[in-house]
Amino acid sequence: MEENNLIDPITYRPSLQKIRKRRWFLWCIILAYLPAMMVALDSSDYKTWVTIVFVTWIVFLIIAVVFACIIRCPRCGECFHTHGPTFLPFRRCLHCALHVNADKRAAEAEPPKAKYAKK
Repeated sequence: MEENNLIDPITYRPSLQKIRKRRWFLWCIILAYLPAMMVALDSSDYKTWVTIVFVTWIVFLIIAVVFACIIRCPRCGECFHTHGPTFLPFRRCLHCALHVNADKRAAEAEPPKAKYAKK
C-alpha cells in the first residue's frame, strides 16, 4: 500500500474518466425508466408499448450493470465496484479505497482503508 501513495492521482485520469462514464450510463438508464414508462402508458396500445419499454429497459440495465461491474481500478487492478459476487456502486474502490474523483480532488493526507479489502 505504501507504493500506491507515491503515485500521483493525475496519472489515473483516463481510467477514472472511464469509470465515471460507465457510472453515468448506469444512473441514466435507471432514471430513464419512469419517464419512458409514463410515455408508454399514455399510448393507445399501452399493453404492447409497456412490454416493449420494459424489456428494452431491462436489456439496457443488464448491459450497464455488466459494464460497471467489469471496470478495473487503475490503482489496484481489481474490479472497482465488485467484490466477489457483490455489485456495490460506491464512489470508492472496494479493494483499495481509491475515490472515483481522486484525479479532481486534493490528495488525502490519510487515505481511508477499504472495508472489503483482503486481509
